[in-house]
Amino acid sequence: MTNAKDKPGAPALEQVVRANLAAQAHGKLRKALSTGELRPGERLNGRALAARLGTSLTPVREALLQLVAEGGLEMQAGKSFTVPVPTRAAYLELRDLRLVLEGMAAERAAAAVTPPVLTRLATAHRKLCTAKERGDFASALRWNEEFHLGLAGAAGMPRLLRLIEGLWIQSGPFLNDLRADWPHTVAEPHPHVLVLQALEARNGPAAAAAIRRDIQEGGEGPLSRLEG
Repeated sequence: MTNAKDKPGAPALEQVVRANLAAQAHGKLRKALSTGELRPGERLNGRALAARLGTSLTPVREALLQLVAEGGLEMQAGKSFTVPVPTRAAYLELRDLRLVLEGMAAERAAAAVTPPVLTRLATAHRKLCTAKERGDFASALRWNEEFHLGLAGAAGMPRLLRLIEGLWIQSGPFLNDLRADWPHTVAEPHPHVLVLQALEARNGPAAAAAIRRDIQEGGEGPLSRLEG
């Protein structure tokens, strides 16, 4: 009788489980980068991360290596992982790419957005404003990312969304430079509100212009610090 472990497909089951663990670790670390939870210059210890994530070192290391390939982390001496320290040139490049790609996504989203997605975007913006008003910077960053990536996803273009997510894991840590300068009050009209209005009106160019304005205005703090 042939044992299950001897069947041709049996080894693949182990690989799938391992891949799932690495994918979960990658997803959590990716989110920590894109929401600014991981700070520029921060050194990441694989064993400590594995303990925090409740898994072994191998899938965490696989996730870290994938993030290096995506530009979200740097690796030194073949084993040390760090969050890149921002430079003015890197920030400007990421911002310019976001202006183009998120603008495109917003314009396409205006033609494809559904009422449930509009509701989710409005909720994310409302929670962002609430977090800012109470000085909860970490939550504000998370809801800001939720709004931007939710808008990108509403375009119904998965390849475009992946490109934008890649830009966010590289630019997210820069947002920590806003902590000292971000006011607790919310200026009106907030560009997110203009985005929502444009989406409701199915006005693609207006949605693109509003999200680009948000990216420009939101980046003034980090840019001024980098110039200094």
